[in-house]
Amino acid sequence: MRSLEYQFKTPPYQHQAEALKRVFNSDKGHALFMDPGTGKTKIAVDSAAALQMSGQVKKVLVLCPINALTVWPKELNKHSPVPFSSFVRPETGSVFDKVEGFKEWQESEKDSWLEMPLQVAVFNYESIITRNKKAPIFDALMKWKPDMVILDESQKIKSATAKRSKQTHKICASAKFTLLLTGTPVGKNLLDLYSQLKCIDPQIWDNISWTDFRYKYGIWGGKSGYELLGYRMVDDLEKRYSPFVSSARKEDCLDLPPVTDINVDVRWDPKVFASYERFSLDGMVVHKRHMIFAPIVLTKLLRLQEMTGYVVHDEEGKSVVFNENKLLHTVDLVDNLSEAGEPVIIFARFKSELAELQKVFDTPYVIRGGVSAKQRGRLIDKWIMKGGDKPFIIQIASGEALDGLQKICSKAIFYSVDYSWINYFQARGRIDRAGQTKPIIFYHMCMSESIDYMVLQALKEKQDLEKLVKDNPDLLVVVRDQK
Repeated sequence: MRSLEYQFKTPPYQHQAEALKRVFNSDKGHALFMDPGTGKTKIAVDSAAALQMSGQVKKVLVLCPINALTVWPKELNKHSPVPFSSFVRPETGSVFDKVEGFKEWQESEKDSWLEMPLQVAVFNYESIITRNKKAPIFDALMKWKPDMVILDESQKIKSATAKRSKQTHKICASAKFTLLLTGTPVGKNLLDLYSQLKCIDPQIWDNISWTDFRYKYGIWGGKSGYELLGYRMVDDLEKRYSPFVSSARKEDCLDLPPVTDINVDVRWDPKVFASYERFSLDGMVVHKRHMIFAPIVLTKLLRLQEMTGYVVHDEEGKSVVFNENKLLHTVDLVDNLSEAGEPVIIFARFKSELAELQKVFDTPYVIRGGVSAKQRGRLIDKWIMKGGDKPFIIQIASGEALDGLQKICSKAIFYSVDYSWINYFQARGRIDRAGQTKPIIFYHMCMSESIDYMVLQALKEKQDLEKLVKDNPDLLVVVRDQK
């Protein structure tokens, strides 16, 4: 075991110090499978700095979701005791402009490496994908030859056959070290580990192909023969990957305040519920002279969830205001929390819900798909500076890589959710993380006798809701409480 002599710039938790030792003493890399909010990014920064100080690393490539691009320079500046220079993929300009900017940065660093001994390049996963048989950013990174690759939110490459996964494998194979960071390494499938850990060393899996791996450890069948029914040789699987993995659960390593979940049961307007009930039975209903129709069960699932929120789409794709009660109850809840001096975050799924929530609360703090990483950071900083003066509205699928909200907020409302337990888990982690000092409450707005409760239960049990509904379409039929 190599001796680690390292002076932290910011004090670590015990689990962070222990993880750093494991990373430092790894031959080819390591994986930090740790809950959101446990400080994975700090461990990664300390790992890069420690490896640089020992003469093993100079060039570090960070691949991350696009939302996290601007996070990394801030984290490096906060935690690294080693002077560094960073290049972050620009948000504007053509791909060739970005490559030229990257090359110019490299040239500028040739004469200053003594002053800035650590060079860090930050790109998003999508930027390395081959398009039209050309991959200029990928080619530029391969030519740069990073010593260390950090894969932030490594579940983004869980698909072994995806283009970005294949390109990432090639980059990692050319580097000395690979460090994986994720709080959700496995979504619905334990076999998601294959592609991620292959980035550290293909020998973990005896260099076998994805096809061989999936049949070695998976049990397949069903009508098509391609349905994953279960797993085999799980002990062998765990034995292979465990030496390369450090894990941490928030409740085990952080002294965080208690968390309370509250389901807010919202009653329907009787006439609106009658329309909802008819649609749940027949897959069609006329509401306000609009035909709402679901030809397949998954469309029915989507429409039912829209109905509980605010707007539903009719057969022609037009928006129809369906149910206002959830919105009204959310306004009352936010008013009560605001009167108590509590800043509030509201998570929602649909664009129509986000738009209406923004309108009702007259708030500038909205994060949805398409909002740049830089703008996200500005919104968070402004919200914190103003003490959470108005609700912060976040699309649940865009809730990753948002840090700092826990500094002033301990109350969040789930107006609606999607079917991804990873998105739900990460959304909760925006305030349930290191730095939180107040008791946490998550409010779930649920229409009575509706799909809201089924979706929430499926998320908590990490079930594949779409498959569950496909196999059991009667689940979407309203079942009244027997009292």
